[in-house]
Amino acid sequence: MAVIAVHVLRVVKRGLVPALVLALFPLGAAGDDIYLKSGGKMSGRIVSRTSTSVVVDVGAGRITVPAAQVLRIEEKQSALQTYEERAGALGPGDVDAWVALGEWASAQGLGTQARDAYTRALSASPGDPRANAGVGNVELDGRWVSQDESYAAKGYVKYQGEWMTPVEHQAMLSQEAASAQQEQARRDADQRMRESQAREDEAAAQAKKAAAEAAQYDEGLPLWYGWGAGPNAWPTGPMITRPAAPIRTRPVARPVVR
Repeated sequence: MAVIAVHVLRVVKRGLVPALVLALFPLGAAGDDIYLKSGGKMSGRIVSRTSTSVVVDVGAGRITVPAAQVLRIEEKQSALQTYEERAGALGPGDVDAWVALGEWASAQGLGTQARDAYTRALSASPGDPRANAGVGNVELDGRWVSQDESYAAKGYVKYQGEWMTPVEHQAMLSQEAASAQQEQARRDADQRMRESQAREDEAAAQAKKAAAEAAQYDEGLPLWYGWGAGPNAWPTGPMITRPAAPIRTRPVARPVVR
């Protein structure tokens, strides 16, 4: 609750007190009423007042309210004040009175003060069943122990803040192991998929690069390259050709004139 009180203090400074304060703190701790200019109201015991702030004890902590946000204050007896007055009047060995005060404080929503009263009763009478029950102890084999001690003595296992039987604990571990194995399998599958996709992308990039290089090379080839195989090398000097052989023809027979 101290952490909550600090949080509420920050909210108060922002002017957002009304609904949050009423929701977080029990009405049993009501006492002095502080009405805010924002339209809300908070209750508790005013510890101090200055020209700049009002400090209010709400039972679980103290809240400082800027005076500029306060519309008016109605002071009256709070449950917390009543508890402090009654506790101050009790002797350390008055077990019944401390138990009664603890029951009253619990009914008023003053959990911290109720436990304090029960603890004082236990200091005077460690075996008092009312005080032990008030602080949450349980009876085990004729003696009062905490709930954690009781569970541990019965063979229960505390796991992740909860008490459970060994069978439940083993089942929980098996389930978590199976879930972890499934999660690892999913991660491995995702990794393989990413690696396969990376290989495909690399192959596609290489093919694209090869195609681009081939196209660039084709643009520089001689024209005859596309018609078939050409000479391995062209002569660099003047070309020498042989004269064509004379064409031989058969003599034409002429008619004899008589």
